[in-house]
Amino acid sequence: MTSLPSNPALPIHLLASCFNNTSATYKFYWFISLIEAVEDGDHHINKQVLFSRMIASAWYTVNYFSVSFGKQDQLQRAIERMVEIEGLSIDAKKQTGLWIIFSR
Repeated sequence: MTSLPSNPALPIHLLASCFNNTSATYKFYWFISLIEAVEDGDHHINKQVLFSRMIASAWYTVNYFSVSFGKQDQLQRAIERMVEIEGLSIDAKKQTGLWIIFSR
């Protein structure tokens, strides 16, 4: 495993500590969404856009592979609800702008 860079101005230990207890999947999708937003050049990230990216990132896992995140996982529940409300195909691709649909 690669260790994160050490810099007194960057409190990496605080970020790392949020992954100490990972009983729910949302933390991983939250982090992936943050990284994607930064890669896209976003300096201010709207919560709705962040949540939309989280849903879009988990979409394929939940719908195509039918992976269950557990009974208490709200991310999976949100995805299932989006399928009902929007009538989107379960194999809709993130690359086609799926996260934009959710950020309306």
